[in-house]
Amino acid sequence: MKKFPYIFLIFCFLSCEIFKSADEHYSEAEDLRNKSKPLEAVKLFEKIVSKFPNHPKASDAQYLIAEIFYRDLQDFSRSIAEYRKFSSNYANSGKVPFSLFMQGYIHANELMNHDSASVIYKKFIDLYPNHEMVESVKFELKYLGLGINEIPELKHLIE
Repeated sequence: MKKFPYIFLIFCFLSCEIFKSADEHYSEAEDLRNKSKPLEAVKLFEKIVSKFPNHPKASDAQYLIAEIFYRDLQDFSRSIAEYRKFSSNYANSGKVPFSLFMQGYIHANELMNHDSASVIYKKFIDLYPNHEMVESVKFELKYLGLGINEIPELKHLIE
């Protein structure tokens, strides 16, 4: 009978984790990211996406996974894959155009894969010709592969 209290405590501890809401996981993940623990944050965001796929926070969680891989971990290939996953799984989200832009941006400016960036940027223009970012996309496309000192509109930044 001595084992019963320990088993009960373990069960209580585990069940608390099991019964956490998507909002609780999301808040905890944000806290972890703010504390410079991006991988732990990703795990919680992934839990939201898998456990609560239809919750309003699920699309935000998937987008933040992509952002963390890009901004915090600088794992550019994984970030692109996560942005693609976001666009595929949450096609009706207003963030899909931004996700597509980021895929092109990473190819162009981080991976120096200008051919892939060009394809993505052209797709963006075709899909979202009136989007607020279309001028930025056209700018990126126009100067694809050039350094900051080779772009007339940006020369003032280096002088």
